Amino acid sequence: MPEFYLVPKELAHKVPLLARVAHRVEAFIFRSMFSLVRHLRLETALRISGKLFYFMGRFSNKKAKALANLKIAFPDKSEQWYEETAREIFRSLGYAAVELIKLDQIWEEREQRIEYVLEPGAQRHMENGGATVFMTAHLGAWQVAPLITREYNFPINIIYAPESNPAMNEVMQNLRTAIGDKLIAATAGPRPIMKALNRGESLVMAVDTRPDTGKLVPFFGKDALANTSVIGLGLRSKAALVIARADRLPQGRYRITMLDPIEAPDREADVKEQSIEITRIIHGHFEQWIRQYPQQWICLKRRWPKAHKL
Repeated sequence: MPEFYLVPKELAHKVPLLARVAHRVEAFIFRSMFSLVRHLRLETALRISGKLFYFMGRFSNKKAKALANLKIAFPDKSEQWYEETAREIFRSLGYAAVELIKLDQIWEEREQRIEYVLEPGAQRHMENGGATVFMTAHLGAWQVAPLITREYNFPINIIYAPESNPAMNEVMQNLRTAIGDKLIAATAGPRPIMKALNRGESLVMAVDTRPDTGKLVPFFGKDALANTSVIGLGLRSKAALVIARADRLPQGRYRITMLDPIEAPDREADVKEQSIEITRIIHGHFEQWIRQYPQQWICLKRRWPKAHKL
């Protein structure tokens, strides 16, 4: 999320008092908005938020990033298709915002709202338990997907990116606790992740973003920086590596699909090599899902590195 919404970033950095006030005011506004959403029916909140974000998308400076990503992933589409799909991506972002705010309600009403589809190996693993790295992509109802871990009583650590606005960081952390028991900042390094896995706990994270550092792994046929380190930590701790997605169904319902645990083709290879091969497999699944629902792919940040940085 942006560091400031109400004042220009350059001005706020020059006047520290203004920055502190802006952060607190912004947090108050967002808390008020979240409170309003919580009092609406899920279906009503989704509809309103989707329309609002769809309208605001045309003015967002993030739209250019979405268009650039779509043109790499789908090079043969028309300009009209790119424009319409980018607008729909903002509608999906509006849906996702409501789903995060109302995760507790979705979970409480899970018998009416959630259905699960597990491949055979995934079913056995979820019933047997054990340390797991649960991964998903920013596609569809990605924030609903981790609720499957609550269905099977997995102790969960959420890997999250801290907000640049400290007041908003507190607000977002309170929302994220609906998914997991503990929070681990992505900036904390590998040690707390490894400790959690060695204790038999599990992790949840979206792994389709561009990290500052990482390995180059093809994504839609073009090298993209990928976070292979968490997969390596999973391999070293003997944790299972699982990916899942959540699809939106009519009337505020969801289908969570979990695939069988992923293993490297050559299990005798070096951990780094296995991590890259597993990432290739994961990217293949993500590509398939994105091709199915391109308008639900939240790709508002540059996914591929610039050519001069390769």
